[in-house]
Amino acid sequence: MSAEPADVRQHLHRILVEEGQLMLELERLLQQEVTILQGEDADRIARIGAVRHRCVEALMRLEQERADLTRMLSFGDGRGAIDRLLEWCDEDAVLRTRWQATLEIARRCKDINDRNGAIVGARLRRVQTLLAAMRGAAPPPVYGAGRTAQQTLPGRQLGQA
Repeated sequence: MSAEPADVRQHLHRILVEEGQLMLELERLLQQEVTILQGEDADRIARIGAVRHRCVEALMRLEQERADLTRMLSFGDGRGAIDRLLEWCDEDAVLRTRWQATLEIARRCKDINDRNGAIVGARLRRVQTLLAAMRGAAPPPVYGAGRTAQQTLPGRQLGQA
């Protein structure tokens, strides 16, 4: 298929604009999620998770559209494909600048998401520890300043006579 660089540029511009807007929305959602995860409101956690999921699905559709464009124009797959496409149709580097800005937002989103994952992981470990204590399992070891395990108190079954 033969395509004109100007037409491809216009199509890619639309994709990158939508992608950038969605990435900013995802960043905003992830920042809200930090506060919500620190609370105890399971409904709010579920609601923001559903909204975040829809945003990620929309981003995945745009990513697929961008990948289809690079393949259709024989620029290949993978990381270098978008660079080759931009070299071909983006003489003034406007789209490349937009693309780089979107990648920066994606890096910030990853950092926030990793932090949120750490919060969720810590809460999950706390709940597992509490459940284990209620079942009478031995508590996890306590570590001293030298990172060596210290003696712990024996576990006991809670809620039983």
